[in-house]
Amino acid sequence: MPAKKRKSTNQVRREEAEALREQIRALQLLVDMKDDKLNSALPYVLARSQHLNLLTKHSSENRYEDAAGAFCCERFEVNHLVGVKSLREVYNAAKFFLTNVEISTTEALGQITVREDYDTIGEDESIGSFRLISARPTGIVTESNKVLYDKFYEHHELIGGRPCAVMVTDSVDEDELHPYNPKTRVRLDVSATLVMTEVRRNRPGCTKRHEQQPVEGSGAEVDQALKTDVDEESMILIWCASFMKVRRPEFDVPTETLSAVGDGSAGWVKVMLQTIREFVCAL
Repeated sequence: MPAKKRKSTNQVRREEAEALREQIRALQLLVDMKDDKLNSALPYVLARSQHLNLLTKHSSENRYEDAAGAFCCERFEVNHLVGVKSLREVYNAAKFFLTNVEISTTEALGQITVREDYDTIGEDESIGSFRLISARPTGIVTESNKVLYDKFYEHHELIGGRPCAVMVTDSVDEDELHPYNPKTRVRLDVSATLVMTEVRRNRPGCTKRHEQQPVEGSGAEVDQALKTDVDEESMILIWCASFMKVRRPEFDVPTETLSAVGDGSAGWVKVMLQTIREFVCAL
């Protein structure tokens, strides 16, 4: 019986050192991308909503199959939260949801989801990377590899110098440490931008002291909603833009099954808003 070949201690240490260097390079890449990701978020949602009245809710969706047979879904939403104490409170709740998304999706969407290898960078933990593995009701298993960026701006020039919170999540295309497994899993890519700020609106049922004008989606026009009046109330305005792609794996999956993955994943904004409300009410 041939003797087993064992690696020398030096070889093991060299491999460990190279793995550590690779991890450091990957983390540095995430840091280098942060500013670009965050700086493009607010201009994008303002451009998408420039012809909308932001004092009313909005939702639009576009679904299609691409040339590779992947199911794709683009969504854009404008939502409101009323009765909360502050924008910072909602930002903290949204961050709680995104860093514990596997708990909420398991409970609300009926799919068992586990999170693997959650890492954060910086004292404020404003950069995070993690993988999600989900067992779907249809019997397939999906996998996602994500990076999360977030920042709270005390003042932002694009919306009249007012505070806003920006959160961006994107998919990792390639990961040498954690490669995708298309032989047994369906790859789910989700890129999303979440922007929150505080505006004012007339209280329902109150006699209006001035005519409330539609607030359209640009910095100067959004600022109209900050008029102070005793018959007005504070409201958190939430923009959410997302793009989802369910990629075809190397095993046979019916098209309707891929579409069903999209149906379930598209509900995450609704789950997020409900989680934020529950988080805020518990404070």
